[in-house]
Amino acid sequence: MEIAFTGPRHLTKEQEKEIYKNFVHFIANHDANWHVGDAPGLDNFVRRAAGYYQKHLTVYEVQGTERWHFAERSMRMVDTLAKIDNPWLYAFPNKPCPNVCFPSRNPNGGGSGTWLTIAYAKYRGLQISLFPQFETEFGDKSWLPEWMRAEPQSKQLSLF
Repeated sequence: MEIAFTGPRHLTKEQEKEIYKNFVHFIANHDANWHVGDAPGLDNFVRRAAGYYQKHLTVYEVQGTERWHFAERSMRMVDTLAKIDNPWLYAFPNKPCPNVCFPSRNPNGGGSGTWLTIAYAKYRGLQISLFPQFETEFGDKSWLPEWMRAEPQSKQLSLF
């Protein structure tokens, strides 16, 4: 199993505690190789956790300082995983998805690199687990963009 990670560049101590709980309960026990960028925040957290949990880690480095270089790095990571069977993206967004963001070959994250990565991963067919780092009600999915909501249930058509 291969897991890529994406999330904010800045984490509060409270967010780090919540993310740590997610790692303990949902992530660290998977027999998986991890993939992450070289940014501070969540990327740095994952790099430290990989050593602690003894995971094989591939780090994707940004190759420039322009905004698009950071998007290219994330897309390169997703492209690598899209060539592998059963890839996952574990995403830790710290805000709802910008309205301009949707899955495509060249997504616009609307200022959110995390949502840009999520949208591109959806476009490339990765399975996605979301761990929101903002206040949500239990069971409330209204914050999800339409393109991340479950497919509508099929209805049996009647002939009469």
